[in-house]
Amino acid sequence: MSTTVEGAGVTRDEGAGKRHVTLTLSEFAFEALTREQGAAMAPARMEGALRCYLGDRGVGRPAWPYPGFLRGSEPQRDVEVELRIAEPLWCDFTAEASRQDVSVEQLAEHAAFYFAAELDAGRVTQRILDDLESSGGDRPAD
Repeated sequence: MSTTVEGAGVTRDEGAGKRHVTLTLSEFAFEALTREQGAAMAPARMEGALRCYLGDRGVGRPAWPYPGFLRGSEPQRDVEVELRIAEPLWCDFTAEASRQDVSVEQLAEHAAFYFAAELDAGRVTQRILDDLESSGGDRPAD
């Protein structure tokens, strides 16, 4: 079964609890997302961007909500990113787009930029280290 959800192509994979999702991003957002990792990492980086973005809900960072000045515009659709994403994550993300009254594509583009900024600030690395410590894993050597 294939449907379109607010510009995003979605195919359900009932057995695995995942969806095949195709998101389109501007070339600029795609480059920010995949910088230094290459295009092959785009699906994993996009999923990471969605998780990071939703994980920061309620932290009060001014950059978190979709920017008001962009609400009337649609992002450029230059590059398709195809990924298999866990059903709950996709449902949470589409619900957040609806809550913010923007399209899934708009919020995905924003999440890509948000994630890239988090990587640049080193906060994603710190989260990974914190997760390792809390799960009892060894911290990598510096």
